[in-house]
Formats: sequence, C-alpha cells, structure tokens
Amino acid sequence: MDDRAHKPRSKRWLFAVLVAVAALGVAFVAGMWFANRGERAVSAVTESYAEAYEGLDTTKDVPVLLPLYAPEAVLHDVATDRTYRGTREIENALNALLATPDFDLTIERTLVGDSWALVFWTADGMRPDLDRVAQVVGVTSLEVSDGKIERETWFYDPAKAPF
Repeated sequence: MDDRAHKPRSKRWLFAVLVAVAALGVAFVAGMWFANRGERAVSAVTESYAEAYEGLDTTKDVPVLLPLYAPEAVLHDVATDRTYRGTREIENALNALLATPDFDLTIERTLVGDSWALVFWTADGMRPDLDRVAQVVGVTSLEVSDGKIERETWFYDPAKAPF
C-alpha cells in the first residue's frame, strides 16, 4: 500500500513539470510572434518610405510620402537643428528639400528593428552657391508605431549637402 501512495505523487510531479515546460514554450513562441509582427510592420513602412524616396523627382511628389506619417509626427534635422511637428510642417520641410535643383536620393541600405529603422542614403543635387553638383551621405532614423512614422531624424554633414 505504501508503494501505491508514492506512484500517484510522482506522476503528479512529472505532469506539473510538463505543464510548466509547455507553458514556457507557448510564452516563448508568442513572444517571438509578437516581436516579429512589430518588425514586419516597421519593415513595411520602411519599404514604402524607401520606394517613395527612390521615386521622388520634384515637390509634386511630396504627397506620396505624407500618408507614411502619423498626424502628430516629428521630423528633426540634426544638421540644421530644425524640428518640424505635424504633417503640415513636415510637408513644408519635404517641399524645401525637393526644391533642390537636380535633387536625387538613393537608398543604400536599411536596418529594421521592432519599432525603429535606420535608412542609409546618398543625396545629390545642384548647389547654386557653388555652381556645381554636391553629394552627401546620411542616415535617417525612423521611429514607427501603429504602422506610421512617429519620429524621423536626419543625420548628415550640412557642409556637403546640396540642400
């Protein structure tokens, strides 16, 4: 009788361990799924951003970019220390950028995280003050939430910029 009393307890212990391992596995898989879901959303925004910039030609193309931004988005140009808040101010900043004669932007590479992206780019354009085409290499940081750009930050050397 003593042996029968111990057997059910050992089975209960084993069952409890298996349940705990299964719960940890489910939690891990769910965590990975949610993490990948965030990264996929950021990746989609980044791809749309890169495609839109690759096709930009003049200020008439700015409306293609605006739907990528949240209504209260912030764009910060570190080189000039200017900050633009909301889609109206961001539209004005992008129009000024695209008013650069012979402006061309090439996306070189992107890195994507679960709520952020880095976009490495090269921009060319005519510098009227130098009467020649200038080229600058830069990086844009994007912070994305709910499929929209919440914050965009430009990093580049203003002395080399054509804009």
